[in-house]
Amino acid sequence: MQTYTLFFENVPAHCEVFRSILHDMKERVKTDPVRITYEEQQQDSFTLFRFQSWCQEEYNAETIEWARAYISLAVAEWVLRAKEPEVMEEIATDLILSEELEEEWPSIIPFVQRLCLEETIPGDTLQMTSRKARIYRKVFDYLEDERHINVLGFVRFRLQDHWNELFELVETGLDDYLEDRQYQEFVDLLRYFVADQETKQEVVHVVPSVDKPFHLYDKHGERIWLEQLDAILSVDEQKCRDEDYLVSALVTLAPERIVLHLAEDRPSLIQTVKSIFETRLMTCHSCPLCLSGRRILDGNKPTPL
Repeated sequence: MQTYTLFFENVPAHCEVFRSILHDMKERVKTDPVRITYEEQQQDSFTLFRFQSWCQEEYNAETIEWARAYISLAVAEWVLRAKEPEVMEEIATDLILSEELEEEWPSIIPFVQRLCLEETIPGDTLQMTSRKARIYRKVFDYLEDERHINVLGFVRFRLQDHWNELFELVETGLDDYLEDRQYQEFVDLLRYFVADQETKQEVVHVVPSVDKPFHLYDKHGERIWLEQLDAILSVDEQKCRDEDYLVSALVTLAPERIVLHLAEDRPSLIQTVKSIFETRLMTCHSCPLCLSGRRILDGNKPTPL
């Protein structure tokens, strides 16, 4: 029989999360022929989770480690679910200096979580990301020689690399949020500007091109030239994104309608233009240009509006 004891400080929320994780693992993690049970005890200011395991057959090189692996997985998941959000907020408090941003913390969290979750399902105990795997390994190695672990002490003093990494993730997530907020403010400004601007073109067809980000055509299929805009943007051409070029051109032309051709593989472009021009935008996937994949607009067969 193997016995391990985990000490949790009496923080009801922390203990409840750990119970939830153990319940989830009991339903989903199969340990046969090893049986793993636990019981709770109160000792001074701690809640003890005492685990016992035994094998219905003779232990082998694999099954002898199952109890240690089981507990290590539960602790790693607890760190991510219970402790990491608290540390994340503490880090944010140090990084966020303005009261305005403090109030926006709930909006900033998703930007940090996106970096932390590594495209996994939140709260899925069996998903083993690289960050979770590193915590698991530290707990697993610790329990090789120890049968008792003060979980909060372990988290504070043996996971410093993890918290340093989290600091960088929060910092990056905050930067991403500020960049996104500035972008949204800029989009709102452009949207109001476009709404008040006098229409200069009835229709502008936007066509991907080889030599430039896009070629623009009017309703007759005639090429629209924007030499002044091209000259301005080519000064810093390396930093000018395709979306920047297109938005600048469309704001200059102030069209009543915009048709994006061959844009189905560029959802971010569609979203950018739509966020500014809203109902003026339509996409085309079936005109002769789109079907043939050519890079010039068939002026004799423009997309019907």
